[in-house]
Amino acid sequence: MVAFHLGHALLLASALGRGAQAVVRGVNLGGWLVTEPWMTPSLFEDTDTEDEWHLCNQLGKDKCLETLQDHWENFYTRDDLVAIKRAGLNSIRIPLGYWAVDLEDYEPYVKGQYPYLIRAVQWAQELGLTVFLDIHGAPGSQNGYSGSGLVDEVLFQSNQTNADRTLKVLRNLTQEFSQEKYGGVVTNIEPLNEPLLSFEDLKDFYEPSSKIVNVTGINFTIHDGFYNPHSWANYDPNNPNAQKPAPHLVVDTHQFWAFPPLDNLTKLQTIEHICDFGQQIRNNSAIPYTLVGEWSLSTGITANTTGNTEKDPEKRTSFRELFEAQNAAFTPYDAGQSSIGWYFWAWKLEYDIDAWSYRRGLSDGYIPSNISDPSTYEYPIKKNGCIDSDHEYEAKARAGDVYDLFAFVDCDVVVVFFV
Repeated sequence: MVAFHLGHALLLASALGRGAQAVVRGVNLGGWLVTEPWMTPSLFEDTDTEDEWHLCNQLGKDKCLETLQDHWENFYTRDDLVAIKRAGLNSIRIPLGYWAVDLEDYEPYVKGQYPYLIRAVQWAQELGLTVFLDIHGAPGSQNGYSGSGLVDEVLFQSNQTNADRTLKVLRNLTQEFSQEKYGGVVTNIEPLNEPLLSFEDLKDFYEPSSKIVNVTGINFTIHDGFYNPHSWANYDPNNPNAQKPAPHLVVDTHQFWAFPPLDNLTKLQTIEHICDFGQQIRNNSAIPYTLVGEWSLSTGITANTTGNTEKDPEKRTSFRELFEAQNAAFTPYDAGQSSIGWYFWAWKLEYDIDAWSYRRGLSDGYIPSNISDPSTYEYPIKKNGCIDSDHEYEAKARAGDVYDLFAFVDCDVVVVFFV
């Protein structure tokens, strides 16, 4: 792997603790400390609700706390992080709702997530994984998505109190996880996930946010607000006249191919868009360090949505190409590049929807068995950092012919069986 110039070396050294050769390859622990019906439908199946606010409102606080505590305890365990590490991944991104820290009496949410967050961070520290903390839901909702905890309405900007409460949560997380006892394992904190705000309003909020995070040495990480990373060229939240990006600033961009306007692309067009995006973020030094914080294998093509891939070699072949195309595009391959890696959404789901489950991809063989080992890849990577789509590859007739990964855990070790 190539060496990086000093600026990248410093950032990546602080981000991963492994010096200049480190690249972020991670997964999201989605659907855990912030619930989403499509990821864990059993939590919502006896209700007519679409988000955690209305789930708790319908169940009542006592029943909601009982339900969610069981979920927090069991949905992600240390065994999951062991499996993540063994898959060659080196980081986890943990979505969190503001209500885990700052809950008002009138709000139906319940608290209790924080001890599980601390436990996960401690496990990550033990296993050599780094952690990216993301405020997935802000007061009033910053996007109206179910993952924000409250669907349909975007009321974050309806009053200053919502911004103040979010800053309070940000300060709490920053002060807690910058303590020496965590050993710098929390490398990134993001104040808003996928905010649907104007560009100027976003910058107005990011300015005070940066002042909270920057004093700790943790990388201040901003979602691009769907304005794409180029919009943030030479951005410094504390210097409007900056001629280069602020140090320790990271842009988080989410790249999905299943939603408008990119959901009508053919497979070839999707691969081309992925390649083009990768070249754009790598070849513009004015762009801040950039992580693709969420991506998946879902597209607008019906065959690439959900379902069983075990006995579908055509689908697994397509998924493998799509995965390796994005891995190549989102990964730096030369000195001086802004891209620093990615986080797949997600490690797992309750029913492991194939296009969204990294664990399922390992089991069915359409994700490389060890992402940190290029010898496990199928597609050559060209000099421009894109895969060679002309390479001929066809998945085995059955996933089990590749390898079979299943949950046999003994003494905190996940055993992979090859059959």
